[in-house]
Amino acid sequence: MSVTLKDLAKASGVSIGTVSRALNDKNEVSEKTSERIRQLAQELGYVPNRAGRALSSQKSINYIGVTLPSINSPFFDDIKKGINNALREFKDLGFDVVLKEQEGWDSQTQIKMIDELEAVGCKSFIVCAFDCDEIREKLDELNTKGYPTVILNNFIPDCKKLCFVGPDYEKQGRIAACMVDKCKYKQKINLLGVVGSKHHLGHMNRIAGFKSCLESLNHEYEVVDIIEGEDQDIVTQQVVMKTLSEHPEINVVFIATGGGVSGLGAALIADGDQERFAVGCDEIYTTKELVKNNIIDFVVTQGPEIQGYQAVKKIHDYFNKISSAHTDYIVESMIKVKGHFE
Repeated sequence: MSVTLKDLAKASGVSIGTVSRALNDKNEVSEKTSERIRQLAQELGYVPNRAGRALSSQKSINYIGVTLPSINSPFFDDIKKGINNALREFKDLGFDVVLKEQEGWDSQTQIKMIDELEAVGCKSFIVCAFDCDEIREKLDELNTKGYPTVILNNFIPDCKKLCFVGPDYEKQGRIAACMVDKCKYKQKINLLGVVGSKHHLGHMNRIAGFKSCLESLNHEYEVVDIIEGEDQDIVTQQVVMKTLSEHPEINVVFIATGGGVSGLGAALIADGDQERFAVGCDEIYTTKELVKNNIIDFVVTQGPEIQGYQAVKKIHDYFNKISSAHTDYIVESMIKVKGHFE
């Protein structure tokens, strides 16, 4: 009888996924564990047969339905890259992904995409959506049907789900404020906050974290305005230019979204006579270029590629009865400055 991945997992005391990653030289598994698994594979006579496993898995393949608001949003390019990395790893183990994309965050479009994914046979889901009653009801419905659902990137409270994979947005706001406190030491901060939408919980949590940090540091500040750029460059440029013109006292701009960053940059360049400290979020091409050119002073990053990978891995772990599937995965946040991108 041939030795299977399951046999190796049992012999080595790890999951099937860990065995697969070790045998395929994935760097998520420690060298010590990888070496032990490879040695066991040799001793037990394991012979890889990826084509055979792939053919066999077609009989009981688990289709994962993924919905993303990724059209015309470059931030999600790395999310999709992470999803594809996971798919390459887990496809031979009986998993595949069906992706639906939309432009913007319309909840009815999101629900329609979920229904379409269910209709083509998806029985597990990865959902990136706004926090609203309609979405929560749809997520609860999926749970009632027994479909594990990972909430990706934008946390949705008070809904039934497998877990959340994404950043701690409030912590990101605190991290940004801590840096601004150092750079604007003993200077009053007149803050302009820029979000894609005030309905985006993550964006508003970043603003809340920024404010709470300044308060804890006893740093004098005033929120001059919180404006919405709809994650679009033209809209963001227009509303930022209008606000800066009306409020020349603004000395710190915090854009709490990765959308509309080019518009923010254009507005700051047009307003070049004023000295304003600018903070960005999300490491996309435009943000990096604005930091390199001293238009944005630093950016708070959130590891989107890791998020895409981990979301798929959570579904894999659920079907393989790995308890950590139910645990949220919070990515690390870090500050990057000009030197990171040169």
